[in-house]
Amino acid sequence: DDLKLMLHKPSKFLRHPNIKTLSRSGLKLPDTIYGQRNELKSLEECYNHSLKGNHEFAIIAGPSGSGKTVLANRFAEIVAVDGGLFLSGKFDQLQQAIPFSAL
Repeated sequence: DDLKLMLHKPSKFLRHPNIKTLSRSGLKLPDTIYGQRNELKSLEECYNHSLKGNHEFAIIAGPSGSGKTVLANRFAEIVAVDGGLFLSGKFDQLQQAIPFSAL
């Protein structure tokens, strides 16, 4: 739904709206983590503690565009390769009226 809003009103959501240059699959952004090595290491430490039977809980928080999703996806890859289970939720501002929409 967010993407549809952006496509219908590009001047409101995009700085340089040139819809013709956007692909149908969306914008491709790099999957590189910039300046979040410590955060990824902290998540890995939590995960390793949980493998030893400890109870661990981590929240990734920060301002919009700070790389939270990239960090979560990179950590999910680490957990998946190890055979673990990774659960995530994401708040959608347009769905805030729906209880538990982030889950």
